[in-house]
Amino acid sequence: MRFIEPSTPTRPRKRSLQEGQAIVLIALLILVLFGMLGLAIDSGRGYVDRRDQQTAVDAAALSAGDWYENYSDLTLSINQSVALYQRDLRIYSGIQTSNHTFAFVGATGALRQDTYTYTFAGSYALTVVATDTQFNGYQFGNQRQTPALLTLSTSACATNLTGSAQLTVLGDVYTNGTACLDSNLHEAGNCYGGAGSNCNVAQYYCYNSDPGYVPKPPPCVAPDIQGTAIVPAPTLPDPGFLATSVGYYSTARAYSQWNRGTWTEMYPGAYGSFHLTGGSASCAFLDPGVYQWTNGYSSDANGSMLSNELRAPDEALWSNPNSVANPQFWDQNGVSCAGHFTVANGAPQTVTLLPTCTNLSPVSPAGCHSGITDTQSRNNKWGVELTSVRFDQFLDPSVSPPTCYPPSSCKRESAPSECQLTPNAVVGNLHSPSNIGITVNITRNAPGAQYYNVYLNPYGCDGVQDHFGWVGRYDAPGFTNGVPGGLYPSGTAWALGAAAPAIPPAAGASVYDINDTMISNPAVTCYAQVRTINCIPPDAESQPQCFSNCPPPANLLSQENALMSLEYPPYTAGDVANENYCQLSPNPGNINAPCIGSQVTPGGVQFYFPNGSCFSQNSQGATYVFSGVQYNWIVIYAPASNTCDETMNGGASTQYIGTIYTPGANWTINGGDRSPLAGQVICFTAKVAGGGQAGIDFNPNYSPVPPAARLIN
Repeated sequence: MRFIEPSTPTRPRKRSLQEGQAIVLIALLILVLFGMLGLAIDSGRGYVDRRDQQTAVDAAALSAGDWYENYSDLTLSINQSVALYQRDLRIYSGIQTSNHTFAFVGATGALRQDTYTYTFAGSYALTVVATDTQFNGYQFGNQRQTPALLTLSTSACATNLTGSAQLTVLGDVYTNGTACLDSNLHEAGNCYGGAGSNCNVAQYYCYNSDPGYVPKPPPCVAPDIQGTAIVPAPTLPDPGFLATSVGYYSTARAYSQWNRGTWTEMYPGAYGSFHLTGGSASCAFLDPGVYQWTNGYSSDANGSMLSNELRAPDEALWSNPNSVANPQFWDQNGVSCAGHFTVANGAPQTVTLLPTCTNLSPVSPAGCHSGITDTQSRNNKWGVELTSVRFDQFLDPSVSPPTCYPPSSCKRESAPSECQLTPNAVVGNLHSPSNIGITVNITRNAPGAQYYNVYLNPYGCDGVQDHFGWVGRYDAPGFTNGVPGGLYPSGTAWALGAAAPAIPPAAGASVYDINDTMISNPAVTCYAQVRTINCIPPDAESQPQCFSNCPPPANLLSQENALMSLEYPPYTAGDVANENYCQLSPNPGNINAPCIGSQVTPGGVQFYFPNGSCFSQNSQGATYVFSGVQYNWIVIYAPASNTCDETMNGGASTQYIGTIYTPGANWTINGGDRSPLAGQVICFTAKVAGGGQAGIDFNPNYSPVPPAARLIN
């Protein structure tokens, strides 16, 4: 056998001592990389946490300062600050521990310093230090938080008072430019302006921090103080308020789309060119929400009225509940749209589906119907009062808790009507069935009313509201369970209620089976929206506002709603229909600022003007609207890019309750018979012209919370 040997001998290749080291190095490097990655993640997370905590602390500090500067209540301010801190950091488990100490600091040891320390789950801790600095420098006058009139322009005469126009301001006038004024400015606060401002020529009136205070000429009596000129003053930035609910109200709308007989119901949404003029059907009731005027808003003629105010038919005179107010709110400006009712004697047995009562003690036969019976044999004509009732919805689900978001979830009830007597006396005794029924006839629906509450007083119209007791709620004629369907009364008598759901209102009688054992003396004080048998009516309206023209001319101005009040025992709830009503009422709350901490003003509206959309309110037209908590009390909003020239000509029937925030717009404000602006104005420039009287009444209850105290990111 032949063997072939290779010419070159072979042998195994010697392995390098460095082979395989890359794997070890990569493994070691991966450990280092993971460590660095973990460090980066932890550092980034720590940075984000620190930023969120710092922002939350900053917002809490601003919130505490804002609350205290408005209401001078340290406990309330600290509580609101801590609550905001918890919401911003999503701490839902509440406070674990708290501690409060105080000391006296400062060069002379005369300044009190309170320290509040709180701990929370997750190792969060918050320390709030409040020092009474007794500062007397650039505070914002009577309210110390926001001026009544702020012009952001740095130009000459950014705030300009011309001609013989008289401007009365409760609050501060502040301009980043120069103020060009004269003695026709009646300033119940301070005037701040840049170098060259002639704030010294204004007449400075007396004021204090009470909402609704009427400015008075000096001398001032404590606790009232007198304002002064502060020139030069530092500039104030644009507060940058937001209009967060606009996107939820974008449905295209048109005026006169929803006619209710003697008035038009308007729904929030986007309107094109809107021009409210005089003539038939020019009463417009605004359902709550945001109204986008995409091509301008103009109101300019007698015979027109636009409002979101819910008032009773035949409103009672504030000084005499047995008389009708003059003017009725919805009869202003020549519109004649106020609701009216009459009281008649009805048949004692009006429901034919069940038997008539033969005995009342005990009631027999079972389930019988009788009528109004006076078991104490007083033989009086009974008194009857009505209130207007409606249910509203707020469409923005981002408000938490979602107050008023479910359909028809927020009830509004007006102040009571005048008292009307039954034509005949109600007689009877404990056992006998009634000799009388009471029929309440609506001859014209009050604008906005979906229902009416009926209250009876067995002592007649004696002027004592505690003698009136609630007996029932009835559909407004033309409405079924709050849903409009027509026909609507227009001068003819339509009885409230119905004998059966299928029978139209004109066929029914309103009140039966009520005897005075249900209307005790006094009746029951019920709170907020509770209405059961024998509840007394809501608070009555108050006298017309007196501000820049006092006393107001007789029979010119409408009456005011009851003041804000807390809405749980022992408080009587005040206004439960309009600008002074809020949900949910905070408990225990602050009696000096009852809506602090609430979520929604159920009837509130906001006018939104996008770029290029301008505003013109003529003194002959009438617009009376109020904003609400959910819109940060901004009643007119325009972005900074909207640079329109706006006109506000005040009239006896015009008022905008809330803040006008239009940082890019130039305003011309003319006079009127009441303060047309019950809130504040923030704009680019402002000119008060003409020969009339104008007023700006800064009310902290209708002013926004600074954005930094509400939002963090």
